[in-house]
Amino acid sequence: MSDHTSSRYGETLITPLKTGAFWSTGKRNTRRTAMGATAIVVLLALISMIVWLSPSDSPVRKLVGDAVKPISTNQQLKTEKSNLLSQLVSMKSTMSTQTAKLTSQQTQLNAALGKAKALQASLSKAKAAESKAEGQVASYKSQLAAGSHGSGVSSSIASSGDATTTTPASGVTTAPPPATTKPNGPVAVQTPSLASIINPTSRYFGLYTDQSPFSFSDSNEVASDVGAEPNVSGYFQGFDAPFRADAVQSSWAKGELPMMTWETQPSVNTPGQDLTAYSLANITKGNFDAYITAYAKAIVANGQPMAIRLDQEMNANWYPWGNGTNGNTGGPEFVAMWQHVHDIFQAQGANNLVAWVWAPNRVNNLSATSGFQEESYTKSFYPGTNYVDWVGMSAYLRPPYSSGETYSFDHTFTLTLKQLRDIAPGKKIILAEIGASEIGGQKSKWITDLFQNLSLPANSDIIGFDWFNHTVTSSTSGIQYTNDWRINSSSSSIAAFKAGIARKDIGYDLGTP
Repeated sequence: MSDHTSSRYGETLITPLKTGAFWSTGKRNTRRTAMGATAIVVLLALISMIVWLSPSDSPVRKLVGDAVKPISTNQQLKTEKSNLLSQLVSMKSTMSTQTAKLTSQQTQLNAALGKAKALQASLSKAKAAESKAEGQVASYKSQLAAGSHGSGVSSSIASSGDATTTTPASGVTTAPPPATTKPNGPVAVQTPSLASIINPTSRYFGLYTDQSPFSFSDSNEVASDVGAEPNVSGYFQGFDAPFRADAVQSSWAKGELPMMTWETQPSVNTPGQDLTAYSLANITKGNFDAYITAYAKAIVANGQPMAIRLDQEMNANWYPWGNGTNGNTGGPEFVAMWQHVHDIFQAQGANNLVAWVWAPNRVNNLSATSGFQEESYTKSFYPGTNYVDWVGMSAYLRPPYSSGETYSFDHTFTLTLKQLRDIAPGKKIILAEIGASEIGGQKSKWITDLFQNLSLPANSDIIGFDWFNHTVTSSTSGIQYTNDWRINSSSSSIAAFKAGIARKDIGYDLGTP
């Protein structure tokens, strides 16, 4: 029988070897196994010796090194990973500590900023109080000086509620003199003549602020920012408020011409309020004569000159005295009202102390389809040469801007200036209410162009401007705009104005703060 036999299941059977291998059990094979193991150990030892004693560039050593290297590299990577994890934990701990320190420092910074804001608010209040005190002291001095001549100015001040009064033996109501008054009495504030006011040797730089002329804190801030003191103090008053002698006196005490905008409407009114009592026709037919007469007499009693801008922007239709509003019918009715008020002042001698300012609105932002831009329409509101001392205008750089807007003096003023010169040839012109919005980013450019045009000989009849230094939110064509008209609304506006007002070719002779 052969070594391989077939089974009926198709399997091949293998017959074991008859001869035994050296690892097989058995006495003789045990000895062989021991000898084989010893030979293997000796062989491995010889190989190790050959490898480590062989040169570094030996093929054998290189072969063994290549086999061992991955094991060594893997161990090194494990070690580096462990080190990196330790560094990461350390860095997280450091970052946590630094974050805590930063949070603490931010808290301290916020607290410091809060204190700084509080101090700034206190400083502003202190400045306002200082300005008010200065105005009161000057007012007292003027009052005493006028009272000693029997002018009656002190009674006007007493009625304003701004002074605590005493009655001396003479029967004239006066305020206690300030502590700095010299033994020989206070010196009255010297004011220029009306003629020199109407024809000034230096141009006017005026401001309307929230507080002037009762407090000059805002005005002083602007003066400090632009390096020039204003010489006009603008303010507003309704047609029901009494004459404020303290306003005029505090303006002159600061060396500024008081310029009052007198509006034929209540000092306080609400939207939709019935103002027909203040219609132009009612004023002309005498309904306010007692009030106007008392006002004129108070101006004479005060004895100091002032400018009055009566019912500004009369060629527009957004005020109660405008055409088509409050029952008014247009230019001739406005002229009749103006002349009536002026005549009452003339009868009381008040026109010797008043520069009358007629100031329509800039014509090229009025309705062209209604004919409001036409010179003949503007002229219909002019009271006449004998009733007006200065002509002027209200004009702003303001949104919404027209498609042809050039953000320039020419676009804002030139068309209206031409009409003023045609309507009232030879009259001095004052830009009675102006300002520029920051919206659109053209304010500094517009300011620079304003001063550039004041340097031109063609504009030598412009004797100055009164700047509306307010921030106002209003609606135009159903869109709300918040316009920051203030001179110091931005660093670029301040820089442009400061450079312009300092020019030596524009006819300004102003003090410095």
